Amino acid sequence: MVQQTINDNALVEILFDVFRKHGYEGTSIAQLSEATGLKKSSLYHRFPNGKADMAKAVVCHVGTLLTDYLVTPLLNSQVSPEKRFNDMLVTVKGFYSEGSKNCLLNVLNLGNAENEIKSLLNESYNNWLTALTKLALDAGMSQKIAKEKAEHFLIVVEGALVIQRLTNNQERFGNSLNYEKKQFFS
Repeated sequence: MVQQTINDNALVEILFDVFRKHGYEGTSIAQLSEATGLKKSSLYHRFPNGKADMAKAVVCHVGTLLTDYLVTPLLNSQVSPEKRFNDMLVTVKGFYSEGSKNCLLNVLNLGNAENEIKSLLNESYNNWLTALTKLALDAGMSQKIAKEKAEHFLIVVEGALVIQRLTNNQERFGNSLNYEKKQFFS
């Protein structure tokens, strides 16, 4: 039998898809093995603490993606706040495939995920919240209003993902983001 190999980035992307689909509790080592094409022993060789290490790797990967594609562009004061917000909406729609893919904040925060995983998720959330708050401040909002708008937007994103999944209405997520686009700067 030929030994299956996979590079680290491709491996984490596959793990990301499995965790995103099934959550922490709903994901088994067998599912991860099947999805990656690696034997369980190969997964444990790369991730000695098993599923917990795999989930941490996924959360760190997503944290890097959020920083690179959302947080850093939101903090770019050389670009108008409105353009930064609009660019973020395009990125968010793509990241969540127009709302058809789950958010890790939601699916990995359920059940018995380790505190370290929840802490890493919280860090990613706070980084995005801080960047959105800064964007609102750059748009001339007070600190209080800036933070309220940023928190509200993130709550809408998470809620819209859940409601779209619940109702199977493919327009909920996009409609919610389009509404927030109008509301954020008003």
